[in-house]
Amino acid sequence: MNQNITSGSLRSTVNTGAFDNLAELSLIAHAENVWFHVDGAFGSLIILDSERRHLVNGIQGADSLAFDCHKWLHCPTDVGCVLIRDKALLQSTFSMRQSYLPTAQQKSTMGDVFWDFGPELSRSFRALKVWFTFKEHGAIKLGRKMADNCKQAQYLVSLLEKYGDIIHIVRPISLNIVNFRFEPDELNKSDTELLDCFNSELLEDIKRSGIALLSSTYIYNRFYIRVAILSHRVNNEDFDIFVETMLNLYRSRTQMFITGC
Repeated sequence: MNQNITSGSLRSTVNTGAFDNLAELSLIAHAENVWFHVDGAFGSLIILDSERRHLVNGIQGADSLAFDCHKWLHCPTDVGCVLIRDKALLQSTFSMRQSYLPTAQQKSTMGDVFWDFGPELSRSFRALKVWFTFKEHGAIKLGRKMADNCKQAQYLVSLLEKYGDIIHIVRPISLNIVNFRFEPDELNKSDTELLDCFNSELLEDIKRSGIALLSSTYIYNRFYIRVAILSHRVNNEDFDIFVETMLNLYRSRTQMFITGC
């Protein structure tokens, strides 16, 4: 703990979808009297998946939790959410007295007012999007769709593994994110900058083809193509088509690198 406080840095797992051990971190934070905040912007909603909710075991010990419903919950943007165990802390931070705002006595008849919990005096009814999503689909169905995405990530890995001589996959795959990079035999595999450039340009080829919208990341200072599977409409056949198209683009890009075109 002292070392982390001194260095002032925390490692994010958003690149790969990996999870910290929240149960152990909760025990350490409470023992050291440190505020335990969980940034669950993306992965915390896996708690809806009965097969994988163990990944967020210990999240109940958080002093605060942030997550985004417009990501894996498929709500329209923007629906960011933060949960605070002790609401009085928010009230003491944001509550203010102005002549145009209700008095304390008036508030007592109104109940909690949202401007005492944040900087906004006027805001949209964001919670309605979340309510409608759960009302229409239910937590069980949403969790099953998340489970499907995780299984599709494993299916994608099984397709990429067939080309293990030219594709390097970052492991383990714990959720719905797959990172990989091409390392063609025709190029110098020890030249990391060249391979970074190759994969970066291949990623742009993939985007221009319209077959998929992928992102990228750097892992151990190397460029990787990042696939985050979120759609509730995607199926395994889509990944068959994606890999076939990507391999064709890979061959074309390799030829361009060899010829210098």
